[in-house]
Amino acid sequence: MPLFHLIDLLRAKGRETAKDMYGAPGWVVHTVTNPWGFTAPGSPGWGIFVTAGVWIALQLWEHWTFNGNIEFLRTRAYPVLREAAEFFLAYMVPEPKHGWLVTGPSDSPENWYVAPSGAHATESMGDTCDRTLVYALYTMCIEASKALSVDPEFRRRIDLARAKLPPFQIGRHGQLQEWLEDFEDAEPNHRHTAHLVALFPEHQIAPRTTPELARAAEVTIQRRMNAPHWEQSEWGRANLVVYYARLLKGDEAHKYLVSLVAKAADDNLLTFSSGGIAGAEQNIFAIDGNTAATAGIAEMLLQSQGGEIELLPALPAAWPNGSIRGLCARGGYEVDIAWSNGRLVSATIFSRLGGITPARYGDGLITVRFQPGQRLRLRPESFRHNNQDSNGPGRMR
Repeated sequence: MPLFHLIDLLRAKGRETAKDMYGAPGWVVHTVTNPWGFTAPGSPGWGIFVTAGVWIALQLWEHWTFNGNIEFLRTRAYPVLREAAEFFLAYMVPEPKHGWLVTGPSDSPENWYVAPSGAHATESMGDTCDRTLVYALYTMCIEASKALSVDPEFRRRIDLARAKLPPFQIGRHGQLQEWLEDFEDAEPNHRHTAHLVALFPEHQIAPRTTPELARAAEVTIQRRMNAPHWEQSEWGRANLVVYYARLLKGDEAHKYLVSLVAKAADDNLLTFSSGGIAGAEQNIFAIDGNTAATAGIAEMLLQSQGGEIELLPALPAAWPNGSIRGLCARGGYEVDIAWSNGRLVSATIFSRLGGITPARYGDGLITVRFQPGQRLRLRPESFRHNNQDSNGPGRMR
């Protein structure tokens, strides 16, 4: 709730920035802020990140998807998201080659590219991070307006604008392009991978739905890690945990989880950003690595961003036996899981709200129906490889 109060402040102050700086309705926030609601760019170059407000407002949407409180959606989340969408509907412009709607000038925090002139630059039109976040914003508004049965005309406008956003593109190295053009990285070892927000926390790139883009995202990670003198930051290592969890590669996720503890945490296990990075003279404590690592562990054991509850999606070989209780899944579910010899033993799903959800284990996918407050236990034999309904005999108890 304190974060949501901050977002409310940013929304109010961001209206002034939207009007005074861009002549646009709605609200906008850039890279940095403070307790007084600073919303203007904090610096030329890296400060002009126009979708920072969308990024932080994702938390409102996540709160809704995990808890299912329709009144929260109606009174807190949707008004904030709708007004942010109003800004981007007015702000974005068609690029000349394809007519795609793009942001700009903006930057891909906080990276540089090599311009055709050979100069190093940060600002561009239509970087991939912005495209991902605007697509997410428009999608959230569309889904919220349907859930609330409001704003059909506004929904239509957003739907048309979303269809004109640039597609994801794969560059000359097989990587996910960070910019609209296939620019070379000016700093191949840079700590930021902002364009991979499409992989996490968003679900616009995933191995099952967009396998070629998922491979391009992995190439991006590999190129960054293989560059000499990769800039080590605790959140950068933690990002690798969640990225590989989303890529369903548990052993890789575990490798970077171990490296986070070994190379970016003090004896008390509190993480730090290394001295020499971003102008820091010495190691600086940063909680990001600790909180992101726990997110990564949860993602290795349970995922629900794809419209289904997936059990043990990225279980590493290093964790052959174990159990976990109380993991939350979108839709108001709580999940307990036990496994042995690297295989599911059982999963218990509790539904606070009731409803219907697909549940996946490996290649097996079933549909599970709940009454509010109902708890159901699944075993490996519950899952079939032909999407059979879970209400059949012998599949659940």
